[in-house]
Formats: sequence, C-alpha cells, structure tokens
Amino acid sequence: MSRAFTKEDDAGDDIPEKPVPPGPNYVTPQGLEMLKSSARELAERRREISAHGGDTKPIDRDLRYLEARISGAILVPPGSGPEARFGALVTLEDEAGKKTSYKIVGEDEARTGPGLLAWTAPLAQSLLGAKAGGKISWQGPGSAQYTVAAVEYRVSAE
Repeated sequence: MSRAFTKEDDAGDDIPEKPVPPGPNYVTPQGLEMLKSSARELAERRREISAHGGDTKPIDRDLRYLEARISGAILVPPGSGPEARFGALVTLEDEAGKKTSYKIVGEDEARTGPGLLAWTAPLAQSLLGAKAGGKISWQGPGSAQYTVAAVEYRVSAE
C-alpha cells in the first residue's frame, strides 16, 4: 500500500509546540500552584473531549508545555528584607506622586493578571536590589524617574 494513504502522513494536522522560554523557570508558591491547577483543569477537559471523540491535539500540546514548565520549576520561597527580590511587591511613585505596584514573579504567572511583572522583564531587572526610598530611572515609552515607595513580601496570593 502506498504511504500516501497511511495515518502517519497526516502531518498537516500537527499543531506547533508552544515555545518554552529559555533559562531558569523561577516560580512563586502561587505560580507553581497556578501551573499545577491549569494542568489538572486541562487534563480533565482532555478526558471530556476524548470521551466525545473530539480533537485533543491542542490540549495535548498545552499539557506538554505545562508539564515542561512544572518539571523545570524552581520554587522560590517567600522572601524578606529591605531589598526587592523575586516575589517582592514593589510600589513605585512617579514624579507626579502617582503610585503603581508590581509583584516580581515567574514568566507564566506574570501573564495571569495586571500588576504581575516577569522577573526577566527590563523593569523587573531594574527593580531587583532596590530599597524603599531609592530612585530608579526607567526608559520605557518615555523617560521617567521613580522613587521606590515600598518593598513588601506577602505570603498570600495577590
């Protein structure tokens, strides 16, 4: 039989893998639980779709991504001290007195909501090591100077 009619040649049905970011996968306790919870929810959804004869390829791809992120996760326990580190909630005050807070977290967790900043982001890199009362300059869409109003470590989810 010609290979043209075999199931193995259904290459057009393949879904590209989600790229796994290079480098260490630092996670907060909340970030690790979020990854695990997402994997559990997807596994349940996969069972439901499979039971009804549906296409599970997109879910299988997402599960492979989550499994890679979970297996490579480096759990960073809640920190403490005056310096901004991974897991810190850093409040910045701009020159006009407006305050904005960012929690420095892992890359996957940062995608889940506002105010969460991936530790690899340029702003997070400029915040690491900062202390309350310190100044940082930021070259984002505009140039600005900020005062670090507070550095906090909270155990509960934000």
